Amino acid sequence: MLQNIRENAQGTIAKTIIVLLILSLSVWGLDSIVGGSGEASVATVNGEEITEREFERSVRIARQQRLQEMDTPDSSRIDTDQLNEEVLDRLIREKLIEQDIRERGLELTAQDIDRMITQAEQFRVDGAFSQERFTRAVRNQGMTVEGFREMIERDHLTRVLQAVIQGSAFSTETESKRIARLLTQTRDFDVLEVPLSAVMDDVTVSESEIESFYADNKAMFSQEESVDVAWITLDQAQLVDPDSIDEETVRARYRERIDEMGQTEKRNPAHILIADDADRVETVSNALDEGADFGELARQYSDDTASAEDGGELGLSGRNAFAEPFSEALFSIEEKGGIAGPVETSFGTHFIKLLDTEKQDPPSFSDMESELRQEIAQEQAGNRFVELSEELADIAYSEYDLKAPSELIDAEIQTRDGVTRDGNRAPFDHPQLKEQLFSEDVREGGFNTELVEVSQDRAVVARVREYHPEKQKELDTVREQIRELVTERKAREMIEQRLSEGADSESIAGTFGVEWETYQDVGRQGDLGAPAIIRDAAFGMPRPPEDGFSTEVVELPDGMALIRLTGITGSEDNTAAMMAENIQSQLGQRHGQSAYYYYLEQLRSEAEISRD
Repeated sequence: MLQNIRENAQGTIAKTIIVLLILSLSVWGLDSIVGGSGEASVATVNGEEITEREFERSVRIARQQRLQEMDTPDSSRIDTDQLNEEVLDRLIREKLIEQDIRERGLELTAQDIDRMITQAEQFRVDGAFSQERFTRAVRNQGMTVEGFREMIERDHLTRVLQAVIQGSAFSTETESKRIARLLTQTRDFDVLEVPLSAVMDDVTVSESEIESFYADNKAMFSQEESVDVAWITLDQAQLVDPDSIDEETVRARYRERIDEMGQTEKRNPAHILIADDADRVETVSNALDEGADFGELARQYSDDTASAEDGGELGLSGRNAFAEPFSEALFSIEEKGGIAGPVETSFGTHFIKLLDTEKQDPPSFSDMESELRQEIAQEQAGNRFVELSEELADIAYSEYDLKAPSELIDAEIQTRDGVTRDGNRAPFDHPQLKEQLFSEDVREGGFNTELVEVSQDRAVVARVREYHPEKQKELDTVREQIRELVTERKAREMIEQRLSEGADSESIAGTFGVEWETYQDVGRQGDLGAPAIIRDAAFGMPRPPEDGFSTEVVELPDGMALIRLTGITGSEDNTAAMMAENIQSQLGQRHGQSAYYYYLEQLRSEAEISRD
């Protein structure tokens, strides 16, 4: 398995994994950044904590992904409680897998991880790895380089483990052939469709039947409780004002950003890595002193097999791309062709040769001004949103209407009538907001709701203008609706009774003034035009007697149908055989998915999990 992991860490697969990591912003490895700090936790899995910071970061990422999936992004449409539950379930599952990976002793080498990072298109500029782009991407995710490397390793090992488990599942030839025979089977049947209109003139509905239906089905004719609502929204987006940021503030941020970028010089080193062999270190050192070719020595002695093939070359990178001792030695070399070493790092002993250098000018202020101004405005809006949220929560609690709260945040008071417990448009599709609207204090006491964060950047305070309790609709208001329902029911019963009386085909058809339709060699996919509801019913009927037929009455949207099944035919052997091969492959995949599901369920059932 370890060999499989190393092989899968290379080439296209590695690039694909990095793409997935960047898109999903997985939180693997975050424990290595924040662990041991005594932070609050949201859950404990086999004694290991899932921190509150990790959880909140994951929720934020998941929310952003939901918004990106919407045609018109609207954060108020996201059910926060459901999202939180889904994220916590995922983090628990990932923690279980992480623990199982450790128990199995699975790991990647540092060189494997280096290769995956440097080959990722997301971190390349003009075909070469960009340390600046890599560092920026990691920082934007709120991670350290070490944490990001751990994330890559764990995510990749999870995928490999999943592939191994799924790949171990299979389906039998007997199973696939049996299913293929069923799927390729065809059926012959006749259908007599009778519209409701064929008997409507014969149906009468009395007043007593209407009253009886009304009494027996009161739940159908109740008016759901509702509230007429007024509300205000605190929206962080409305607080963003880039034009209010003075130039000196932007220039200060520019200077900080340039300092963060660190050295603008990039260097292309070659290295020889010797993991743990003092004799080889001495051999290489002596050979270099004697003027031996560095590239040939790398090919012969380096334990970094990936770079050894290229004479130890690692590519242009910034100072922060390497471990500190390696970086210090590399950037201390004064001219091209110079060699430093031996240098000790956690990976082993290095000999380093400077192949090339490249100076890069930092971006100008004018190039970055707009981006930095927007960035600062977003930060200030976020801070102001927090401040106003606290103030709004206080004033909403103390006031009996929305006048003062609306003036505080300069927001329009909006109104909507008929808000119910279910099926509302945003923001009243938010569970917590609905719960408060229908609480006794708000519904009947005239209080404002608490401040409810319906999304990460929007908060709502609402009040009930008028409450409408659930009530029974008056019979007079639903009389015609009931008449239609009873008429349709009686018409269906009348047709079904006549179809089930067992009269001969012509007599039944003549009774309703309709004709039989015949379908032959109809497959399960309905390639010969039989309506889906009739086709499905025909394939659910028992095999007819050898010299007869079986029948079934089926309800249609606008009538009833009598199906007369006359024959069942198996497919030709070669057709079923060809399908069986495809089915066996599909079943194998499905069994593989099931195997992985049961693997996860077993981990969960054997674990000690507590949610804080």
